[in-house]
Amino acid sequence: MKILSISGFVLSILSFITGIYLQFVLAPAAESLEDSLNTGFSDEITSIMFYAAHEAKVNTGMNLVIAGGLALVLCTVPAVKTKSKLAMTGVLLSLVALVIGLMHGTHMFS
Repeated sequence: MKILSISGFVLSILSFITGIYLQFVLAPAAESLEDSLNTGFSDEITSIMFYAAHEAKVNTGMNLVIAGGLALVLCTVPAVKTKSKLAMTGVLLSLVALVIGLMHGTHMFS
């Protein structure tokens, strides 16, 4: 159970860091490019940059759904069986990463 707890915790840390990057870097970049497209003061390069940023945002969100879900499963089993604080922290971090991934990778919250 300890190895399962540690591997789930490491995956949840990586997912959480990627989720924070998505929330505070990729999503605002795509949103600002979308705003510049909506004002009408854009050219072809801006639209190409917007589509690339939007695609990166959605792909990162979908990867977060997979990684956050896997980390959640890996940490939930040891958290329930052994009440490990490391596994419980992993569950919390993976839930945050999973919700951020669902927000940006799917259209669940739009």
